[in-house]
Amino acid sequence: MRGTIDNVPAGMHGFHIHEGDSCAEDGKAAGGHFNPRDVQHGHLPSTGVENAHAGDLGNLQGSDHTTTDWSLEVTELTLTPGEFSVANRPFIIHADPDDLSQPTGNAGARIACGVIALK
Repeated sequence: MRGTIDNVPAGMHGFHIHEGDSCAEDGKAAGGHFNPRDVQHGHLPSTGVENAHAGDLGNLQGSDHTTTDWSLEVTELTLTPGEFSVANRPFIIHADPDDLSQPTGNAGARIACGVIALK
């Protein structure tokens, strides 16, 4: 996965894929973290889908409201239909860092939302 996000405040911010299909209601319609296996919160890139929500991507480093480029390798997620498909799911950037605590990482308010859309 890779992307470019504009206007992310400086600092670390929790970054998750959520289970819903919309960013309506200031991101509340995105629902909880994408978690098809009903496991505890964690860090998907380092522990895999058996030990973390499929949407637990960790943290994103913001840089003073300029462009933030990011990349992350997560082998379990896919854009094709299936248990770990993230197509048409929203991602959320939170106000605070994800501290990996239970149940959702204590990352604070939802400050940005976008939907992973297929072209």
